[in-house]
Amino acid sequence: MNTKNLVSKLNELNGVDESLGRVLRSIRLCDAMSLKQFAEILNISTSYLSDLEHGRRFASAKKAYEYAKKLQYPVEEFIRLALQDEANNLVNNQGEPHFKKLLVTVSGVLGL
Repeated sequence: MNTKNLVSKLNELNGVDESLGRVLRSIRLCDAMSLKQFAEILNISTSYLSDLEHGRRFASAKKAYEYAKKLQYPVEEFIRLALQDEANNLVNNQGEPHFKKLLVTVSGVLGL
């Protein structure tokens, strides 16, 4: 599977506009929590949470797993979103050569 097909598959699974940061922001706002309150639950700084929510930084699959557990949301969905964020970031900023490691990881997670 090449890079474009993999990113296309991830976008198909999760929706092009979805990201872990956007999902975290939606959860926080639906629960009427401040950035500070939500960051404390996730055990991260408010600036890091803000960066996640606005797409300036991306959580690893391991961190996505931790956040899902703390928030009691589906682990698989959070990990998929984190991998999609990473894939999109790599494709947009670094191109094909840097994508091989992620390709192997995502293919294994998705059972491709």
